[in-house]
Amino acid sequence: MNDRSKTDLRKTDSGKTSSEKTRPESKVDAALNELLPEVGGRRDTLSLLKVVLVGILISLTLKISAFVLFDRLNEALPIVDSFFPPFLRSQTVARVAYVLSCSGCLLAIFAKEQKHLVLAALLMLVNLAILAIHQSAFNDVTFMCCCWAALWCVWLATRLNEPFESLFPRAVWLSHVILSLIFLGGAVGKVTQGYWSGQVLFDIYFESRDFWFYNLIRASLSPEQLREAATWHSRMVIISELACAFLWLMPAKMASVVAIIVLCGIAMTNNFLLFSVVTCLIGLAIVGLHQPKSAQERRAFDDLGNG
Repeated sequence: MNDRSKTDLRKTDSGKTSSEKTRPESKVDAALNELLPEVGGRRDTLSLLKVVLVGILISLTLKISAFVLFDRLNEALPIVDSFFPPFLRSQTVARVAYVLSCSGCLLAIFAKEQKHLVLAALLMLVNLAILAIHQSAFNDVTFMCCCWAALWCVWLATRLNEPFESLFPRAVWLSHVILSLIFLGGAVGKVTQGYWSGQVLFDIYFESRDFWFYNLIRASLSPEQLREAATWHSRMVIISELACAFLWLMPAKMASVVAIIVLCGIAMTNNFLLFSVVTCLIGLAIVGLHQPKSAQERRAFDDLGNG
């Protein structure tokens, strides 16, 4: 009887010990699942979102030196354009908007709760929109491109808990639509006699620009050949940007690869400072290179690519 009681007691104690060992692990697992759900859900959506957020932050960081320079110039030589209301002529407003844009982006990258993520993304978007229409910054395409990328981030942040298999194709398509619109704007602005003849790029870049690409071309070609190269290079730029205006109609992966090549080519062959413009757009393009994990997600992605 005593032996049996001792055996039962050992079993009971063993059961309690096992339960006590597994209970803390279950709580940890539950906490991790809440923060990092299974692959193919909220975690993949956050990954896509943070790739674009990092691209925006890099673009804004690369813009710091130019922003400070132009801020000092505008302070020393103020311009008053009656088209802009006083609020959008104030340098203080531009400075605050720039700082809040960077801060909102940084907060969004590290946000863990959806409501905090949405608020941080909205803070970034609103202030980038202010910069995009501010007198001293509206002509800087960095803020316009970052503003479009931020709009995509806000859209995705508000859908963070939607099923990834249905959200992912829409996110990729929307990113390609935004890229297409930006490329279309660039191409339309170049459809002029000056650009088609190559005269504009010859005067700005080929003739005297001190940059590795143009230094190499000038060293390799005669003056007549240099002028002809400027013509064909300019036409290639127009045609490539017009082609990229149709990214949204291409298979998803192809569209992303084409966009990344063209965007990197713009900065590599013109001015490294242009990475402040294209990095946020490269982030949008990378979205289409995400490899779905589950079979259902792969089918959705294949349908997008075939469409």
